[in-house]
Amino acid sequence: MKKTLITSIFIAFLGITTLLAGPIDGKWTGKIADDYALVLNLKAEGNKLTGTIGNNDGDLPINDGKVNGNEFSFTTEYQGNKLPIKGRVEGEKLYLSVDYNGTELTGTFTKQGGSATASAPERKMKPEDTEAWNPVPKVITPGKTPLDAPSDAIILFDGKNLDQWVSVKDKSPAQWTVKNGVLTVNKAVGNIETKRAFKNYQLHIEWKIPEKITLTGQSRGNSGIFLASTGPGDAGYELQVLDSYENKTYSNGQAGSIYKQGIPLANASKKPGEWQVYDVIWTAPTFNADGSVQTPAHVTVIHNGAVVQNNFELKGETVYIGQPQYKKYDSAPIKLQAHGDPSEPISFRNIWVREL
Repeated sequence: MKKTLITSIFIAFLGITTLLAGPIDGKWTGKIADDYALVLNLKAEGNKLTGTIGNNDGDLPINDGKVNGNEFSFTTEYQGNKLPIKGRVEGEKLYLSVDYNGTELTGTFTKQGGSATASAPERKMKPEDTEAWNPVPKVITPGKTPLDAPSDAIILFDGKNLDQWVSVKDKSPAQWTVKNGVLTVNKAVGNIETKRAFKNYQLHIEWKIPEKITLTGQSRGNSGIFLASTGPGDAGYELQVLDSYENKTYSNGQAGSIYKQGIPLANASKKPGEWQVYDVIWTAPTFNADGSVQTPAHVTVIHNGAVVQNNFELKGETVYIGQPQYKKYDSAPIKLQAHGDPSEPISFRNIWVREL
């Protein structure tokens, strides 16, 4: 599994941070993030700190290194990103702290030949740990024509009623609003899902952000299409729905993303008030008898005529905090999310599916 951008950047930078204080000249070894081993070669000259950090990707230099007693600070650059780091040295141990977009990442290093054992202290994960802000998908201008349902499609919503849907909470009839051929989220009653369960399928769904949408980021028209609803609440595999027309947020949380996993290949979002289209090819994961993964899930997503996920391999179910994991299931309903953000509710129409 690939590491999140924050983790990879942090890891690459981390070795650099081991410099400073006291007798810091020499080699330092330790671990950071997911027990990722690093080797630091450091040298202090007066108040100046220089050196390199080594890992599987090679060595990175330390920039603007400063030493003040047993405390230190410096920056390093990785793939165009500048990362500030600070820390301190106490005897044979070096402690560092990195503030990345408000998230503090820490680690402990030991001087080679010392008696202390290098370790990465336990830290409770935060939502920000799995937000990837780069790369930012390029903005493109989408086409205008949606697709009609073919003859073998199962119609999930034709603008008339919610006969194909139930409440996720208690399986009672779905209570979202149907008016003028449009289905609008009712946040007060929660998520809804299809009565039928599906495995592999082609899905067509159209959605619209309110024209007068307010707020910003993840609070701007947030919803989701769970391609497999594997349990109550938001359990399952989520394709993100959000206003991503000139609305900045983390890349793996914008429209067209597989939430917190797959950054879209392009930003094909239309303006609020205009209907948008997702066409999805979902290949469900398969499992061995003991619950282990036999084949992972894959998804292709076309947003307004542009491929934004190209047979993307999922790492597991969607989670808001922490890392995705698989949970055994066979077939599952398709779920629409009533997100708890305070913005105006979004709408859907023309929903159909073809089993594959």
